[in-house]
Amino acid sequence: MKTILASVSDKTGLVELLQAFQAVEPLRIIATGSTAKHLETAGLTVETVESITGFPEILEGRVKTLHPIVFGGILAKDSPEHEMDLRAHGIPRIDVVIVNLYPFEQTIQHGASESVTVENIDIGGVALIRAAAKNFQHVAVLCDPTNYSTVAEELKASQGQLSLSFRKMLAQKAFEHTARYDSLIATYFMKQITHETPPAFLPLSFEKIEDLRYGENPHEKAAWYGQVGRFYKPFEQLQGKQMSANNLVDAYAATKILQEFPGDPVCCIIKHNNPCGVAVGSSVDDAYQKAYDSDPVSAFGGIFGFNRSVTKLIAEKISGLFVEIVLAPDFDADALEVLSQKKNVRVLKVPMLSKPVTKKSAWMLKDLEDFGVLMQEKSLSNTLPELSTVTQLPLPENTLADVAFAWGVVKHLTSNAICIVKNGRTIGYGIGQTSRIASMEIALRQASQEAQGAVLASDGFFPATDNIEAAAKAGICVIVQPGGSIKDPEVIEAANHHGLAMVMTHERCFKH
Repeated sequence: MKTILASVSDKTGLVELLQAFQAVEPLRIIATGSTAKHLETAGLTVETVESITGFPEILEGRVKTLHPIVFGGILAKDSPEHEMDLRAHGIPRIDVVIVNLYPFEQTIQHGASESVTVENIDIGGVALIRAAAKNFQHVAVLCDPTNYSTVAEELKASQGQLSLSFRKMLAQKAFEHTARYDSLIATYFMKQITHETPPAFLPLSFEKIEDLRYGENPHEKAAWYGQVGRFYKPFEQLQGKQMSANNLVDAYAATKILQEFPGDPVCCIIKHNNPCGVAVGSSVDDAYQKAYDSDPVSAFGGIFGFNRSVTKLIAEKISGLFVEIVLAPDFDADALEVLSQKKNVRVLKVPMLSKPVTKKSAWMLKDLEDFGVLMQEKSLSNTLPELSTVTQLPLPENTLADVAFAWGVVKHLTSNAICIVKNGRTIGYGIGQTSRIASMEIALRQASQEAQGAVLASDGFFPATDNIEAAAKAGICVIVQPGGSIKDPEVIEAANHHGLAMVMTHERCFKH
């Protein structure tokens, strides 16, 4: 005869599971209050925990199973010493523990008060699960109703026995379950406290969202994970091939740039985690055309992002191109119909693009493998810093919109970044270079004749005057940069000499 201890908040499938156990051998069932009532209603014979321990539930149910008779029955090994203790104290062996925990995650998702949330922190249940998992050589532990059918199949296949390897697998799932649960609780309390500096301990736990098509390269495996208790899938994939790691990173890059410009219709085209065309337009159709015209060659195989609903006109134009992803807060019905003809194109609905960014900053993590994990504060603000005009020539009012636009884009480029903007459209980029002068040369060459009267933004200060001379020669009219170099006076003097307006943000946005 097997003895089963049951104490569950989610009673889904419990009766059927116990009936599967009963089908192979007689059962002794011990259960806590509401679980016992549920089983008795289903016609099962049940003993209550308090009838076994001789001690009632107390403190409004906070203490039910925390008793030596219960834990002795779970933790006993198959040894003469343990057998002697069990007989001496009248403790029954427990063979199977079926426990699931108070619904803490659902409680916080529903925005419950602190007092209600705290009452949904399970204590006894976690202790029972851990005790049974520790003693997996003698005890089977079940904490997830989705595993009940697997157990029932195993019972049927093995004439009522759960093998050691199967019990070990259940133990692994149990410890995984309690680790996730504790991480949810720790994360909840972390969010209640303002951290001016990174915390001394990171209670991080991640669960798989989905497997990805491949990693950065086709021979590399990859999966997508979200932090337990803090992650909600940011998009719905409406059609297209399975996402790869590169697709995910590029979709994130497009989303972050689009969130910089909530006020006007904007299109952003990403290639290899950097933009090759960003534009603001009078309509989303106009923004698309301006962004695409920035660099049609690089747009090949790109990620096309929008902060407005995609129209049929845009869908028709995109359908004539090789495109990896189209993402937007929504899609017109006729646009989806057009895109459905390109079955491999991934179409992502990203609701956050229709919502304002409310947080000013967040803590970001970067995995450095053998060097550990780096945690740093990341600015999320999409407002232009307070500008200081440092040249004799003031900032022309008709360039202010382009200054804000250029700064909003350059902060998302990598390594010694230069961005040139004219009339709400990017016309030149210098990205990923080891010297700023190299970035400047690339951006100016791409902008070509359009650089006349354009705005140039730099993610870091200018350490010398050569960049200013190159910008002036190309016809740039305004430079926006952080400042902060010991050569600032010389750089400002060079801007004055060439008749340029220069503004400083006093805020660097350098990105490795």
